[in-house]
Amino acid sequence: MSARLYYLGDQGAVVLEQNGLPVDQYPSAAALVETHLLGLLATTLDQPARCAALRAIYQTPLTTD
Repeated sequence: MSARLYYLGDQGAVVLEQNGLPVDQYPSAAALVETHLLGLLATTLDQPARCAALRAIYQTPLTTD
């Protein structure tokens, strides 16, 4: 299994590809990072200390759009 990320076009879109097939596309690298962070937070809702640590690492407001 191989995976890679690459930029698409001049608008800064980021594509996640696995085994040569596109899996997902994000409008920007920031959107990819935010999506990843939201996923991490969602899986640690029962761990308030872990959520606080994640928020402290990134120190950015989260949006859901």
